[in-house]
Amino acid sequence: MSAIGAIFNFNERPLEPEPLVSLWNGLAHRGPDGGNFVLKRSLGFCYRAFHTNRESRLEKQPLVSSDGRILTADLRIDNREELITQLKDLLHGERSEITDVQIAMAAHEQWGDMFPAHMIGEYALILWNPADRTVLMARDHIGARTLYYHKNKESLICSSELLPLLNVADIPVEINDEYIAGYLGQSPEPWLTPYKNIHALEPGCLGKVENGELRQQRYWGLDPSRQIRYTTDTEYEEHFLQLMQEAVRAPLRSDCPVFADLSGGLDSSSIVCVADHVIASGEVQAPLLETVSQVFDESPTSDERKFIKCVEAQRGRSGHHLLEEEYRLLSSDIYDVSRCTLNPCLVSLEYHRALCDAMRSSGARVLLSGQGGDEMLNSGHNPSSELADLFIEFHPLRLHRRLKVWSRSLNKPYSQVLWRNSIVPALPAQLQLKLKHSPVLKKSRFLDAGFASRTNAYEKMLAGASDIYACRLPSSRMQSRGFVSVVRSVAAGYRREIGDIDVSYPFLHRPLVEFLQAIPSDQRVRPGETRSLMRRSLRNLLPERIVKRKSKGNPGEAFLRAVTREFFWLSRLFEDPLVCSYGYIDAAKFRAELHKVRMGCEVNTTLFLKVVPLEIWLRSLESRHRIADVITVAV
Repeated sequence: MSAIGAIFNFNERPLEPEPLVSLWNGLAHRGPDGGNFVLKRSLGFCYRAFHTNRESRLEKQPLVSSDGRILTADLRIDNREELITQLKDLLHGERSEITDVQIAMAAHEQWGDMFPAHMIGEYALILWNPADRTVLMARDHIGARTLYYHKNKESLICSSELLPLLNVADIPVEINDEYIAGYLGQSPEPWLTPYKNIHALEPGCLGKVENGELRQQRYWGLDPSRQIRYTTDTEYEEHFLQLMQEAVRAPLRSDCPVFADLSGGLDSSSIVCVADHVIASGEVQAPLLETVSQVFDESPTSDERKFIKCVEAQRGRSGHHLLEEEYRLLSSDIYDVSRCTLNPCLVSLEYHRALCDAMRSSGARVLLSGQGGDEMLNSGHNPSSELADLFIEFHPLRLHRRLKVWSRSLNKPYSQVLWRNSIVPALPAQLQLKLKHSPVLKKSRFLDAGFASRTNAYEKMLAGASDIYACRLPSSRMQSRGFVSVVRSVAAGYRREIGDIDVSYPFLHRPLVEFLQAIPSDQRVRPGETRSLMRRSLRNLLPERIVKRKSKGNPGEAFLRAVTREFFWLSRLFEDPLVCSYGYIDAAKFRAELHKVRMGCEVNTTLFLKVVPLEIWLRSLESRHRIADVITVAV
């Protein structure tokens, strides 16, 4: 999780050192391991190091090649052995001493602008090519590493962090309502930021600046036409297990202990158990895996310790248990936190701080997250992907048989399953929207009517993630939309901003994502068995109780208790709410919700978990404006 930045003046206008040094200093908190900057006439690069493996400690960034190209990158290349072999004529020295940034530079020399298509891993990079005087920006397929930019007629400024970019760009702070609408709904589009004049490079895309013009091009995407078809379940299970091990092995290329989230669910438990197997084989640098879990004494329906302990018993060691009673949700500490990003993780600020402290004490820098497992492996007992495919491809007899099976499994009428899970998902998207009734949307009716209309907020909530890969079959379309939806959350960089740790997402490893997109839908979910392929593939690695668990922990009770417990400071926060004066939230409906809290009634916790960080962020912006005004008057 190193930090990178660059400034380019167009028309070869000389770049003064002050803005580059300011950007470099602004990134200092992300780079405890040193760094450097390069200034050459009209352009400058800067880098702050956060080392996580042996090879990264050998890096010298920004890297300047013999032909004058300059590259700075926050990256981890997972197919490095394959690329070293392919690029052997361009790379020199012992394989173990070749750095990832050297591989990226050689890949550009070998394949040109589209070189990121050959790199599997997590990365953000900026490259200057003097041969055609162009700037290249690239981001991995899920946007695990952030990269923001501001471009005007005179220059381009890039940064992996928002605040230094805001300060150096010296532009008016204008709120991006499209981002706010996405945030209040589900997640904002990954190319948006909270600020109108600052953009994020879209994941899986390459940005090229030539003659002052920026063009973006997708270098990677899901292939809806690709199919993987085996004759037996065993072949799918073996392939999945191989890819799952590769996905977990990649971030374990760390020469210090690695942490993993452990909630007790199938996703986090799978990552932990696979990681133990990989470490025991001696195939990775990581010497040890430690787990961290949030537990709840006061909220039994949210507490998952019986499953957490089940995994710990198999491992033969306990993990870090962070009690909500000690690290409170909605702690009043967040009232005084100044942030430049609208971050929903703020509601769990104390937990994230305690997690970072535990990792720092253990010398760990990498955290494995189970995010993406729900979307990639079908956590819901939903037959739509299988039945809608049969309907659209006109297999009436097989559809009839599967409808009977699913009807019994779901305990729902045949006609209802036919309509809701076979016909509706096969209809055009616009027609589906007219027929769709979402409980999430009903809960979200607190938005100001004018704001919702202006940003099409409710329509976007109903539609969910877009099918950007133009899939034909409903199953392929649903899988790709699940992927796009989780990318929105990851690419926003919430966990990155709130803690100095390198968060990695094994379930979103590129080869695994591509495999899960290409297999039949009935491998992922079957009647009476969600996550079917995962359960079957990992049955010899997971505790039996985890393999067979059907339920899922519900944090709702813990959050509801937190809202009622912290009502005193929340009521002070919302005495004169900016979320209402800015026109985002309906004041009357919000006051009614606050009254319900005061009376001890059950409330819409989703509302508070979204609105509290928004209110604090708006107050932070107001505070910055006041400080700027004072400085201006003083000058």
